[in-house]
Amino acid sequence: MPSEGQKCGSNNPAPYQGPRHPEVAIPHGIRLLLWLVVTLVVAAATLFVLVLVYPAPLEHWLQDRVVLALRQHYGAEVTLQNLQIKVAPVIDASADNLVVANRGDSSLPPLITVKHFTLRVPLPDLLRSPVHISNVKLQGLEIRVGPKRQAGSTPAKNASGGNVAIAAESQPARAGNVPKHHMYLADFVIGTVEADGTKLYVLRKEPERAPLLFDLRRLELRSAGAGEPMKFTAELTNPKPPGLIETSGHYGPWDFDDPSATPLGGHYTFQHADLSVFNGISGTLSSAGDYSGVLRNILVDGTTDTPDFKLDHGGELVHLTTTFHAVVDGTNGDTYLQPVKAHFLNSDVATSGKVTGTPGQKGKTLLLDVDIQRARVQDVLALAAKSEPAVTGGLRVKAKVDLPPGKEPVLHRMQIGGDFQLSDAHFSNDTVRKAVVELSRRGQGKPGDESITDVAAELAGDFRMKQQRLDFARLQFTVPGAEAQFKGAYGIADHAVNFAGDVRLHATISEMVGGDKGWLLFPLDAIFMKHGAGTWLPIMIDGTREHPQIHVQWKKLFGG
Repeated sequence: MPSEGQKCGSNNPAPYQGPRHPEVAIPHGIRLLLWLVVTLVVAAATLFVLVLVYPAPLEHWLQDRVVLALRQHYGAEVTLQNLQIKVAPVIDASADNLVVANRGDSSLPPLITVKHFTLRVPLPDLLRSPVHISNVKLQGLEIRVGPKRQAGSTPAKNASGGNVAIAAESQPARAGNVPKHHMYLADFVIGTVEADGTKLYVLRKEPERAPLLFDLRRLELRSAGAGEPMKFTAELTNPKPPGLIETSGHYGPWDFDDPSATPLGGHYTFQHADLSVFNGISGTLSSAGDYSGVLRNILVDGTTDTPDFKLDHGGELVHLTTTFHAVVDGTNGDTYLQPVKAHFLNSDVATSGKVTGTPGQKGKTLLLDVDIQRARVQDVLALAAKSEPAVTGGLRVKAKVDLPPGKEPVLHRMQIGGDFQLSDAHFSNDTVRKAVVELSRRGQGKPGDESITDVAAELAGDFRMKQQRLDFARLQFTVPGAEAQFKGAYGIADHAVNFAGDVRLHATISEMVGGDKGWLLFPLDAIFMKHGAGTWLPIMIDGTREHPQIHVQWKKLFGG
């Protein structure tokens, strides 16, 4: 029973039982969101662990995805083997035997083959558009660039059998106004490509001819963005003449329909090129310059330096330098020179022309237009012989040079035709020099004037050189008091001379002899005064350059 105090409504408080808190109710939506976040985190962690422990499913999926991307990228059949991946904070992947078919012509070998490659992709870059692959290393990369596809040929098919051009045009254009035929579904950018030991083969139009091979000892490419040219640095060996080329520049975007139309440009240096591979010449050439254009039409501006250039086995070593502008077809090596300016010893030579191949014929033919305005004849002769030059003086030449391919020495194969002028000419042979002085004295009517000792001659003519023989359709020779004109030939190898013509002296026969004997010969002046000359003498010269023999053709004189 309650106590009396209780009954009477006592004011005593009840015993203390601690503080009381009202209940907090969590909204239902927040509880669901928290559970969703926790579930996703757990699922992602589980998936990440499964990928680390069991990567095979991801590898198969990624291999299919990579092959599909490459097929759409190149518009050609692509195969790939043994793709393996590792997932850390970045994705590291490797694969073997990547093959990209040549979509321009199914009869050609693959455009690209790679024995083994590795790539690295940071996980955040997988979410970018385009996907950014930070680094790719290629081992055993081989690229085979085919000749230009002929107009009207059948367009290539993509992996699904559709027309590549149509498939490409269906893709949305990217930034940079990239031509539509460069579009592809799998949009990715590679930061750096390392491909040391790459081999670049340029296939010929004639299938039976071996392709041009460029061995890239070192190759590194860096991307400038999707649809943009790739920057590169490379070291490669030039096939002919053999030597080391170092180059840097830009290349691309790749033209998959016509690889030889892919743009490129940059700077190069070419060192230690051995010219002895070209039969008949030797020397070690270095070159530097800039180039731009497309693979089958490369514009090159550069210089060369050959300190030990030599022509054939008998010539002297000369220091040869050139500056040039050229157009090079990188698909076949044909070169068009526009022009080349060369300097050696004290002579300058300007040439233009082409170095081109002939279908079905091995080697290339050199066709040049030569314009020599400031040169020394002794410099030109030094290329052919080490001996003292037969004549010295200023030389001007306009000629055409034809040098067909072959194994014979250059002078055996070379053909030259044109005209020349030789000024202030002096002869080294004593017999010739004395004959020239004597001719000038008598031609001036001063046979005893010993003050006339050093006579400069002028020569001009039309010539043709073939098989080491110089033929002159016209050879004009002038000294003070006399002019001579001949036709004939000179042997470059044996130095044999064979000329026939006439000499016209200003003085009459009596003046030419002079003194008392001259008076005695006065009646003969009428006989020798022919063709407008004071004295006309038909002459023949034979023998050799060292021992020439000069004969008066008396029968011709008195016969006509």
